[in-house]
Amino acid sequence: MSMESKNKIGKSMKSRNLTPKSVYQTIKNSLSGIKYYASDGKSILLYLLGCLIEILMGFVYNINGLEWILIIVILGFILSIELINTAIEATCDAITKEYNPLIKIAKDCASGATFVMFIVSIILNIIIFLPKVILLFGVVI
Repeated sequence: MSMESKNKIGKSMKSRNLTPKSVYQTIKNSLSGIKYYASDGKSILLYLLGCLIEILMGFVYNINGLEWILIIVILGFILSIELINTAIEATCDAITKEYNPLIKIAKDCASGATFVMFIVSIILNIIIFLPKVILLFGVVI
């Protein structure tokens, strides 16, 4: 890396006020959001159960590297969308607790995004694991 490139990076970090303390605070805030989501209880338990089942099945059926990547990415997407859904719900609740058709749309769409990702994960798991289950048990469909 040239000295000019290093200077540009250094200037960029200074202009963004990027310090070890600010990076630490960003990470702390992010973890706080995950902690808030986890404190809800019901969604995180379903998510963790799904993760556990997928990981165990991955080891039992000896999935390959690409299949592991797909599972890890989809689990990351699901958690990310769940966090965004939680943020939208909290924002809407902060605006008003009274019924509002636009807030209902926002909450329903956020929930719908989570549901779509859940369906995609089911399809992905069927594609990855069904052929392996068929081979293991000799099931013919």
